[in-house]
Amino acid sequence: MKKLTKEEKKLLMRKWKTSQKKEYLLSKDEVEKLFIYLESQLEQTPCQHTRMHTKQWLKNNQPQDKIVDILNEMEEMGGYCDCEVLLNCYEDYDIE
Repeated sequence: MKKLTKEEKKLLMRKWKTSQKKEYLLSKDEVEKLFIYLESQLEQTPCQHTRMHTKQWLKNNQPQDKIVDILNEMEEMGGYCDCEVLLNCYEDYDIE
């Protein structure tokens, strides 16, 4: 059996994720807006190894009772600070 290339593995993973039909707490549109906000903030100042900007965006754009669940969902994807939310959650949220 031949070894899969990195791109083939990514494609298979994406197909598998789609088949799982995971419902995320944030819509794709909301995630895109969050990522744009984080990119803008992190261009101005380096990551402080917190989710300060993520929490601020959530506070301004989400109901208070939903924020903790969203942060927990991001942790499950490896988003423990602002830069990790961008880098690690990107593929799980399937933003292209």
